[in-house]
Amino acid sequence: MSNTIVHRGARMAGALAVAVILAGCGLSDVGGQADVPSVGPPVTITQRVLPSAMVAVLNGSVSDLALSGLVADTARPVEDLTVLQTYAPARPIIASDAPVPAADVIPGMPLAPGSGETSYQWAQYEGRLKHWRGELAAGQQEVNRKTRDALSAWLRSLGIAEKTSNVADPPGAAGSLAAESADAASALAGLDQGAGNVFGGRRVIVLYCDDLSGALPVGELSGDQVIVITPFLPSAAAASAAQAELLSAGAVQAAVLGPEITATQLAALVSADLSQNAMPESLSTPVLFANDSAALLPSAVAVLTKLLPQLLAAGVTAVINGYASTPGTADINYTLSYERAAAVASFLESHGVPASSLIIVGHGASDLVAPGSSGLNRRVIVVIERA
Repeated sequence: MSNTIVHRGARMAGALAVAVILAGCGLSDVGGQADVPSVGPPVTITQRVLPSAMVAVLNGSVSDLALSGLVADTARPVEDLTVLQTYAPARPIIASDAPVPAADVIPGMPLAPGSGETSYQWAQYEGRLKHWRGELAAGQQEVNRKTRDALSAWLRSLGIAEKTSNVADPPGAAGSLAAESADAASALAGLDQGAGNVFGGRRVIVLYCDDLSGALPVGELSGDQVIVITPFLPSAAAASAAQAELLSAGAVQAAVLGPEITATQLAALVSADLSQNAMPESLSTPVLFANDSAALLPSAVAVLTKLLPQLLAAGVTAVINGYASTPGTADINYTLSYERAAAVASFLESHGVPASSLIIVGHGASDLVAPGSSGLNRRVIVVIERA
């Protein structure tokens, strides 16, 4: 692994405040009764956003790959953004924290009158409550506007297009998949050290890579979501081998994407990983595949057909994860699991699902759900991610 890139500062050690926070208590005299509150405690309005981290590693100029557009489309409060130029060692280009969400405080909610109050007092209460709800809605809109404005200002300050347009090509093998993965892992290790491991599963690595070669150390990418973007269309064997390396290194999810991926689909995939806005749809059933086969059995059609309405919706990306049982070598099982995921993708494409919204991942004989040779392990899991 390359030298650790030390993070520039400590980070808040936990999730942001929930959308409505009680911040105090106001008391007044109501109906002649002392110490009876007429309103609840003041209310702080903010967005609830958990910290996330995105690391992008470049092996040359990426102006044509629109990194600045990707960052703009996926930016969120409390996001830690790191952009590196892979080299020997890696060179930091951008290291910056997105601003925290804006906040505003409004008076507390009016409290309902006690028993025995007149209809006039109840009418007054209803009027105060309606006014307060209007204040709450206006406050939420203002907080959202201020947060968007702060994010926009942050993005402008980064100057991504200018800083990445003249990145030099790295020497020798410094631009390989293995080298870029090591650079990203080192950067994330520095972020965790400085921030106190607050990112959880919201750690996304984007590798701009035209060399998918190299072996990765086990555990190097533990807990990371990895997206590899290549300027060429990799063969199924090359993509499967690269995914196998990334998953063996501990990546939670690994996708190898060629030039067929659209900017919108890539942004949706990254956004879902940053926010963990994904819903798994399990197709785990032994009838999907026969032993040592990637051919869909007739009984699988009904299972797959149930997913079509969701996959045909706008703004959806599906990660199709294939698995295998343990008989056979690791290489054979990775290839077989990838072919099974590809078979599911082909079925979905034939029923109108855009190819650009389908990401294929082969996991080999991993994440076993039954004894290794069981047909239950010959499965596919589709993770539907919404923008």
